[in-house]
Amino acid sequence: MTKQIEINVPEWFELDELDAIETIMSPISNETGILVAGENFNQSKACDPTVRLYLLQKIDGVFEVTKELDAFPFQSKDEAVQFSAKLPTLNAIDLVMLLNREQPIFTA
Repeated sequence: MTKQIEINVPEWFELDELDAIETIMSPISNETGILVAGENFNQSKACDPTVRLYLLQKIDGVFEVTKELDAFPFQSKDEAVQFSAKLPTLNAIDLVMLLNREQPIFTA
């Protein structure tokens, strides 16, 4: 059973044509999570398909997008979708590699 959470998505999210892909909740704190968003997955813009990560923090019982954590551009929508699917299970070393624009070395 999937637990539903309420997220207050800011107006600029839609204006920037971002699509929510997934939420990743902290296993330690029920006050924090990450919103995974896709940009230009339909490839209608000049930029590459991009996965953007936003910090979610619970404020007055509702999760708010408080800041962008990072963005990962990809050559294709398929690569972006594959990354999004693997993101919740990446280990710390692979995440550090990705943050430094290197190929993950442990995750297949």
